[in-house]
Amino acid sequence: MKKLSLYIIPIQLFLAAYWLKNGFLDKIVGIFLGIIHPKTAYYGLTWNGWHDHIVGHWDNSRIGHLFFTPFFNILFPIIIILQCLPFLLIIISIINKESLINKHRPWLIRATISSFVVTTIMLFSETLSNTKDAEYLLHLFSINMILIIYIHFIEKIIEK
Repeated sequence: MKKLSLYIIPIQLFLAAYWLKNGFLDKIVGIFLGIIHPKTAYYGLTWNGWHDHIVGHWDNSRIGHLFFTPFFNILFPIIIILQCLPFLLIIISIINKESLINKHRPWLIRATISSFVVTTIMLFSETLSNTKDAEYLLHLFSINMILIIYIHFIEKIIEK
């Protein structure tokens, strides 16, 4: 039996749980429930609920109102896809057994980089719009940077 790498499994669990919740459950499931059961779905997770929430934050600044609000219907589907990508890449990482000791982790590093990219994009728009969400995104941004460095460090150990 091959041994599990206890250095990697927490990363996979963290990224999978975070992006499952913020990508699939909050966005895709919420929007589809709003379409299927508009009267019983939680409004905040429906398309209109997300529109009101996000545009409400963007409209806090003139820059957000001018550059982001008019393009919500284009930008929101893109951000949904970007938020689901890290979770999908983590699933591929798990399927490829990248949680085993002495196993290279190309899918895990891709998942971490995609998490970093989507966080950076969201942080950019939230910072320009002067919203409170920028604070937790800055923390996630930092965590992603640390995870990328950590995974590269683990990969270097495997190469030796």
